Amino acid sequence: MKPLIRVIKHNTHPGEILNDLIIEPNNLNIEEASKLLGITKATLSDIINGKGSITNIIATSISKAFGGSPAFWVRLQAVYNSRKEKEREEKGSLKVLPDEEDDFFDDFENDFDKSEWTW
Repeated sequence: MKPLIRVIKHNTHPGEILNDLIIEPNNLNIEEASKLLGITKATLSDIINGKGSITNIIATSISKAFGGSPAFWVRLQAVYNSRKEKEREEKGSLKVLPDEEDDFFDDFENDFDKSEWTW
């Protein structure tokens, strides 16, 4: 089977989604939204502008203020971060170890699988 190709080329930051789907439709400004979330205006501004991350604590605040699941926002951030690292790797700015240096992890995984755990 052929691998799926991502059609959307823009890596959307979750702050953009927060702004476009929650803050703007509710006619909130940064100050009002930051008060509802219990975070500073600067923190919210950074998130909306893609310079800050939605942490577990902020995701919980979003959930309490606007509904939904904190896990949703955390996953959005994780996917964004993952795609960002993939972009860095593709640009060559992320160092990738040669195959022979990956042996440590192979051995570790094999040892881990063989170990017996008692609970």
